[in-house]
Amino acid sequence: MGNSVVSKLGCHACKSSPIDEEVQSTDDTQRVVDEDDNRRSGGAEKGAFNLRRRSRTKSLESKDAPVILEREDTSEVEVYSAAEDEADEPERHPRSQPDDAAAGWSVKVERSYDLFDALTKRKSALPMPSSALHKRFVATIRQRNKPLGIDDMSTPSICSQYGSESDSSVSLPPSGEYEAVVYDSPAPMDKAQSAVEVTSKWGVLLGKVLYSRVLAMHTASSTYMGRSREAKPQKSTVASSVKKRAQDTVKQARKLAKLISQETEDCFDCDWTSGVGKNLLSWMFTSEYFDSLMILAKAGKKLLASQPVLATAKCPARVFGDIHGQFRDMLILFSAYGWPGVKPTNGEPATTFIFNGDFVDRGAHQIETIGLLLALKVAFPTKVWLVRGNHEDRSMNEKYGFKDTCIQTMGQALGLKIYDLLEAAFDQLPIACLVEGRILCVHGGIGKGDWDLINLRSLHRPITSQVLSQPDKKWLLNILWSDPIEDDDDMVSDEEREGVKVFRRTSGVHDSPRKQEAVQFGWDVTKTFCARNGLGLVIRSHQCKQDGHGFDIMHDDHLVRVFSARDYEGCDNDSATVIIRNVAEDSESSHPLEAAPPKLEVRFQGLSSHAKAVQVQSEKELKKLGKDKKAGA
Repeated sequence: MGNSVVSKLGCHACKSSPIDEEVQSTDDTQRVVDEDDNRRSGGAEKGAFNLRRRSRTKSLESKDAPVILEREDTSEVEVYSAAEDEADEPERHPRSQPDDAAAGWSVKVERSYDLFDALTKRKSALPMPSSALHKRFVATIRQRNKPLGIDDMSTPSICSQYGSESDSSVSLPPSGEYEAVVYDSPAPMDKAQSAVEVTSKWGVLLGKVLYSRVLAMHTASSTYMGRSREAKPQKSTVASSVKKRAQDTVKQARKLAKLISQETEDCFDCDWTSGVGKNLLSWMFTSEYFDSLMILAKAGKKLLASQPVLATAKCPARVFGDIHGQFRDMLILFSAYGWPGVKPTNGEPATTFIFNGDFVDRGAHQIETIGLLLALKVAFPTKVWLVRGNHEDRSMNEKYGFKDTCIQTMGQALGLKIYDLLEAAFDQLPIACLVEGRILCVHGGIGKGDWDLINLRSLHRPITSQVLSQPDKKWLLNILWSDPIEDDDDMVSDEEREGVKVFRRTSGVHDSPRKQEAVQFGWDVTKTFCARNGLGLVIRSHQCKQDGHGFDIMHDDHLVRVFSARDYEGCDNDSATVIIRNVAEDSESSHPLEAAPPKLEVRFQGLSSHAKAVQVQSEKELKKLGKDKKAGA
């Protein structure tokens, strides 16, 4: 298993992919060219791959009481047009992009998060819950035939010699002189499993070599081709009347969110009555809501088709997970943490919003949700990105309710027409979004990890259900459908073989219970994929957990999950979003002329579960009732 990682990596990285004439340039490709020139010109004495170490930041200590933050007030901020997007962005030097050796360090996932209470209208800063942090038992590396000492029995000793356990960039000694030994594991691990630790580090190192050297010429050609096409005017422009209609829809949504913020009680999205005194669609999209939705669907399709299949975004950026038609919860998250299209008064760049798929199906307000998202996209084309999920698919929408919702709301003829228009827009959605060249947002996951960003850029649209079902597009289908294996998933097992419990492997690729073509992937697949593509983090959605927090951190901080629909299908879960900020950091450099790369800071910000609040209130009432009975006796 472990040896195949390196062999597959080498074969795949040397294989070239056809470049579509519509390919767009991205910052990460230019970064490779610039860094290659920098190494050749001024870094000879340092060596091509001098890997720097940084000490890991200490985890946030738990506090007895949460820190209460003031609620953000967006009532007086300026709403700006999409034409101002680029003018407000600060110019960035190519050297500000991280080099390949420091990519993993340049993304920091914070060990605290914010939680907004929809009833009290207050935000609390809380320490990261242990249930959301997934760690595995790592293999310790020691020299062969060397007696075990005290230091050999602990993970910190090996971290001090070869880097931290989450450090995927450290160099290793010759594999023939060292071996992997696993300590304190809850389950017996054979030599093949413990060898994955060593092989994965070699695979990560090889991936970074291939990313910076072997693929340099290929990515350089992509860069020059893309930039020459960027100089040409966009093929699609949105008419001013259509943009005005979209902006009016956004204004109505902001008014509705303000009414929600004045409600004295919280509720489930499915039980919500808008309180606007008439049909919610009429409130949002005028009395001619069918015409408005039709115009937004057509304009959205045309706009999406003109933009790259791999979207690119700048910081600050906010990522939403699955919404599934829970319109009220989405508006509450906007009110709590900021709206798209709002220009900060402190002069900072406006936040880019990335919606990571699954906008419809199952929820009570599916049409309102997708209508507002398309309006946001049309109103702010470069500040709002809609990424495709597995539910932006005709076969899924026929099965899980979106088609039926359209027909029930608008009638057979008009319902089918608007449904077909929206499905045509779904087929033009980008498959992924790349934030600052270092964070990749995909709905499901990376599958087997046997693809790269060049493969994404070469895709042709529309991508229909028939395209996804093709045998040579399994890698694409798994971007929408695959799931990661949590690092601590092997700690529990019900399977027995000859009377001995068999613990599940947390590394490699395994079959998925979701779909025959889908897979589950382990930490080693994620880390190797990130190294080969110059990434520091993968953000995915697609999964909801019972009593969950709306997020998870796993794979040595190389992968996180975010889910934005609270109390989804009876799961009693909080919902969450991810805010990504570009923060300056003073750090030591191993070379006096080398600038420290900027750090991307990732923080979760969520919305508390209404079901959990109801349960807590019921427990309080029962305790009070019990005390009253004792007092009466």
